[in-house]
Amino acid sequence: MQAKSKTVPYDYFDPVYSGSCETPLDTEYNLPDYCPDIQKLLKCRVVPEVSSTLISGDTLTIDGVADVRALYLDSKGDCVRCCEFTKEFTQSVKLKSAEEKAVACVRASIPHMTCRAVSARRLDLHAAVSLQVLAVVQRSERVTADLEEPSLEKRGRSFPAHQAVNALCHQFTIEDELALKNGKPPIETILRRDVCCRVTESRLTEERLTVSGVADVGFLYTSAMDPTVVEKMTATIDFTQTIDCAGAQEGCVCDIQAVTGECALTPKEDDVGENTGVSAVVKVFLVAFLYKACEVEVVDDAFSVDAPLELRSGQSAFTLVHGVHSEVLKKKCSLALSGEEIQRVLDLWCQQDSVQALCEKGKLTYRVKLSMCLLYVNGQGRILYTEKAFDHTFTTELPDGAPGKCRIDAHTDVWEYRIADKSTVEISAETAVTALLYSVNTVKYLTGAGCDDSAPGFERRPRFLLYYARAGERLWDIAKGHRVRLTDVREQNELYEETVPEDRALLLTNKA
Repeated sequence: MQAKSKTVPYDYFDPVYSGSCETPLDTEYNLPDYCPDIQKLLKCRVVPEVSSTLISGDTLTIDGVADVRALYLDSKGDCVRCCEFTKEFTQSVKLKSAEEKAVACVRASIPHMTCRAVSARRLDLHAAVSLQVLAVVQRSERVTADLEEPSLEKRGRSFPAHQAVNALCHQFTIEDELALKNGKPPIETILRRDVCCRVTESRLTEERLTVSGVADVGFLYTSAMDPTVVEKMTATIDFTQTIDCAGAQEGCVCDIQAVTGECALTPKEDDVGENTGVSAVVKVFLVAFLYKACEVEVVDDAFSVDAPLELRSGQSAFTLVHGVHSEVLKKKCSLALSGEEIQRVLDLWCQQDSVQALCEKGKLTYRVKLSMCLLYVNGQGRILYTEKAFDHTFTTELPDGAPGKCRIDAHTDVWEYRIADKSTVEISAETAVTALLYSVNTVKYLTGAGCDDSAPGFERRPRFLLYYARAGERLWDIAKGHRVRLTDVREQNELYEETVPEDRALLLTNKA
């Protein structure tokens, strides 16, 4: 006798790669003729940006370009100069299997770097690009939901879960022209630029995902009218994308991230030949993982009233999404200088190192590591640069039934700052965090049950037994231990819960 198995599909995202890898970024750069000599190197900033990702067989190929800007003082020392260039990089990542339909989310950062001026005309740069990669493929497995056989007594259970609907990575490019605000002088050179893309709204309809968001653009530049003057400019570029997404529907949970890719900000001339605006080109990677709620049914135990039973079992991991949690983490920090007076702040920006999150004991704990970078004029009128690393911890209370895992998307920026005293700048920083809260439960269940047809069965004769049960004893264990049907135990003793409510005698019968 072999019980007939009834199976149902369960879809899930299988990580074929989850981790980080590094690729070197080493180069020597000779200043072009139009750049003045380097008297003092203030800051070299390297921003790596992903240009494209391609999966072929079991290999993920990542191409990108690093935007390098070296801020320095020229021979006069009264203004900030910048030499800029780009350095391409590529990295191949081996996946655990050949998956042409895998979806990859890639973020690039610079974990460590050294840059020095080996002469007045040459820079020596040694850096590493760290690539954080999550590549998944959607798979489906058959889960045994029921076993059918007349002599079989089975115990089933059901539990809530979420199964994968679709994963996608949608690439597109934003192009816009940004005019300088009224009163801003024309641009000579862009010294620093930052671009950050974020999602403001996502909407699911039948087979469609509509995403709205913005690209926050900010840059520091020298004035074409007076190279000793630096100016800041900020702007936002809106975008909306409608993406075909099989399986999408209202009610699905959408974990979506906007990853900023390769960018270009180029000064743009007006009719009289002055750079009164910039041309912005930004590549955006929208990465989305969709889930839908489901109820999983399994059989976790069984026995036969007729013959000894051989059980076969398996186990699967089931994901339960608890929700998407968004919040803004605010922190004030002080950047104090030793023995220096701050006469004027030329520029202050945040260089985010990492944001990590941990779900534990009903709390969501964030660790934000960042560096504050300050370009300023001291009391003697000299232009100087300094930076300081900060390490902050934030804790958020979660409701009961808190998950054990989270996947986050975060960005830190400077909200405001002020000179608190002659040598201290007080900074208000904000970290916007979006976290997918979920848990993964490994459940063991029966995949089959049967017995040898040639093996002798249990002796079958009418039996009447009075069993004294203790309060809290499970009816299933009683029925299985005495090889009687669970429905008979319930009906004959008028018990409809899973356990015996109090110490009492139970009537057990075995019909021939």
